[in-house]
Amino acid sequence: MIATKEVLGEVCGYNEAEVRFHILDPLLRKLGYVGGEDVYLKLEEKLEYPYYYIGRKNPKKDLPIGFPDYRAGLKGARGSFVVEAKAANIAISPRDVEQAHSYAAHAEIGANYFVLSNGLETLVFETLSGTRHAPIVHLKIDELDQRFHELENVLSPANLGRHCKVTYDLKLKLGDGLGSAVEIRSGEYQMADWDFRIYVNDVDLTVQLKPNFAQLDQQLEMLQQNFELRVGEGTVTRDADGRIKAFVKFTGATKNNEESMRLIGMDRMGFSTNEKFLSRDPDAPSVFECSSEYMVAKGTKLPPMFGAAVPIDLDVAVDVYIKTRMFLEGDQVKGDYLALADYSIDLPGMGRLRLELDLGGTANLRLMV
Repeated sequence: MIATKEVLGEVCGYNEAEVRFHILDPLLRKLGYVGGEDVYLKLEEKLEYPYYYIGRKNPKKDLPIGFPDYRAGLKGARGSFVVEAKAANIAISPRDVEQAHSYAAHAEIGANYFVLSNGLETLVFETLSGTRHAPIVHLKIDELDQRFHELENVLSPANLGRHCKVTYDLKLKLGDGLGSAVEIRSGEYQMADWDFRIYVNDVDLTVQLKPNFAQLDQQLEMLQQNFELRVGEGTVTRDADGRIKAFVKFTGATKNNEESMRLIGMDRMGFSTNEKFLSRDPDAPSVFECSSEYMVAKGTKLPPMFGAAVPIDLDVAVDVYIKTRMFLEGDQVKGDYLALADYSIDLPGMGRLRLELDLGGTANLRLMV
């Protein structure tokens, strides 16, 4: 505890040195600035020139600006603050704030925050906000320990590093208002219509064989009317050649459906476009395409929409092509899609059975920019 009964009883008479010894020294230790490989703590560091000097330095007229009481921060990383102590019998004034700010903003320091304390009050300011903004933390001595977490949330080494970490996206943007990469946080797609054709040895036998595929029609109608077809997550980035790529994870309408999508490789898909930027024009959307080929081996247990999984009797060759037309609107990507899937099976004694399935609808993805 920093504000012990003894401190609370005597703090009103503390001079500057006593404020440092009884309050600021233990405060900095409690924050985690006790030495070590990752942090530093400097005392009364001499600053050679005022931070506001203009032109070439002149050692005869540009006198040292002063000595900040403490400077603490992270070794080898961005993140630091200065601390200035005052005697308890002096109320913290705007001039004191300006003085501490001048230390924090000094060209040799560049601290992210500055702290002022006269023992009775401890205030934390953000340097870049200047001297006229209210402190981001303001604690009185009798609440210093109870609300110490407010200081930790800003000034502890871990939080200081997190707040002051700065990265710059210097790569080509994906589109207006976007950086070079974004996350897809969620989305959904609606199936508006479907159609399928059945071929045996490349002869169209759809009319004759369609009654045998009644269950497919029923399940597609059930998907359209009763279930939300969702996108779980994904990313949109540029590859090494600068081409825009989108990787999307789809969520099944049911647990069985999700497992089936995973087994046939349709739960995660990659899309690409030849366009330089993502369009914001619904009349001229960006075109993304995806294609994949894979084999579902004989014996694989494919779960239906409902019920128990049953092993398939023959190898199934799958060829999928998806084309989407998408445009940006706020933090969303909207548009439509057309999915063409070709399923081929070699039937003993009959030849090759091929099912062509066409799905079309709309899509809406929410981005985390």
